[in-house]
Amino acid sequence: MKTSSLILVALTALSCASLSLISADKKSKKAALKPYPLGTCIVSDEKLGGDMGDPVVFAVEGREMKLCCKSCDKDFKKAKAKFIKKFDEAWKKVKTSPLQTCLVSDEKLGGDMGDPHVFVHEEREIKLCCESCLSDFKKDSVKMLKKWDAAAAAVKK
Repeated sequence: MKTSSLILVALTALSCASLSLISADKKSKKAALKPYPLGTCIVSDEKLGGDMGDPVVFAVEGREMKLCCKSCDKDFKKAKAKFIKKFDEAWKKVKTSPLQTCLVSDEKLGGDMGDPHVFVHEEREIKLCCESCLSDFKKDSVKMLKKWDAAAAAVKK
């Protein structure tokens, strides 16, 4: 009885460890994606988050893609290379983040909070220590962008 209980505990522990590794791998893959640089659907050019509801978000060849709705998926698949090129052209305008800390909390990126929350705002790559800092960023994005710009200017010196 004791042996079978120990085996069951060991198998459960291995299973949990495997699931946690899979989850961590998915999170780090998401963090490695180039964030979506446009405020509109890559296919229709409709504003994201408008009448169509939350955007459809997915990864393609290391890029985060966003569609205004599921019905744009068919058109995306038909002309995938065209839309990847459109993404890449938009990405060329994005200034990468000069910071190694969260723009909101000043916490080290990739620390206790896990992989950073990365997105593009006004052609700047924004990195936050976690998604919960996003609401604070949105509350005072003008102040946050000034802080970002000051950090970028300091790096150039």
